[in-house]
Amino acid sequence: MNKLEGISLWIILNLITVALMDIALFYQGTPAMKDATITKKFLTTEFWATLQWLFIIPASRIGNKFLSAPQLGLASFVYDFIGQVVTNIFWLKIPVTIDDWAAMIIILGAMYVSIYKIFG
Repeated sequence: MNKLEGISLWIILNLITVALMDIALFYQGTPAMKDATITKKFLTTEFWATLQWLFIIPASRIGNKFLSAPQLGLASFVYDFIGQVVTNIFWLKIPVTIDDWAAMIIILGAMYVSIYKIFG
């Protein structure tokens, strides 16, 4: 697998991971689960979280080939933020606040500093 294929696969795996994470986090609060027992909510969340790990492990291994551990951690925040924005707008129907955007700018700044080694 060349570098472009690796990066492409890493992006796809991260997008799948974010989708599964948001389902695991928020599905239990949807109208479909309103009358579900705590056991059903737990098992449903655990199912989606387990599927998430099936994708996050290979995504991390691939990401380690071209990102350092801190960069990989920051990149996961970027994907989480993108997923949260999409989930808020299209599924949960709640606004994305200015604080959310400010936090994202700080994370992107940290990524820039980490990748380009601004401080040596």
